Amino acid sequence: MRVDGNYGKAPAYSPNSEGYWAAQPEFMEPALNIDGAMWRYDPIDDPTDDCFRAGGDLYRIMTEDKKELLIGNTARNIAPCSETIKYRHAVHCYWADKDYGERITKALLLDLNTVKELAKGNQKTLVEATLPGGKFDSKPCDMSCGNCKEPCIDKKYM
Repeated sequence: MRVDGNYGKAPAYSPNSEGYWAAQPEFMEPALNIDGAMWRYDPIDDPTDDCFRAGGDLYRIMTEDKKELLIGNTARNIAPCSETIKYRHAVHCYWADKDYGERITKALLLDLNTVKELAKGNQKTLVEATLPGGKFDSKPCDMSCGNCKEPCIDKKYM
């Protein structure tokens, strides 16, 4: 059992909104001289790496009722997250499939033009644009949905 706090509430994944666990190239292993230089592979450096194709392919074969179920489940479960996280997710959905991104954007009551603008960049620019302290609210929704005057998701999904 750990008794050292286990990094408290720090996220255990990267990239994240808190800036923890960012890559530190100065501590990477040196290149191995194996018939030329060989370095650690980072998929983010590969412009042909499409992390969203498979998600889009799956979305496109779903029936309409399953798509609606996916949008509703996602909206309800992401509702307590901050606006920064919601915009990141909406852009990821948009990269997977335009209709998917537009529907999740509408369900989360986000601005579609903003999602489209963010989608013009890449993952790195998306993370930079949605860091806390930027133009998006980084405060999570308090989830008082029953008494909420400003719902954070479309009421049809509540």
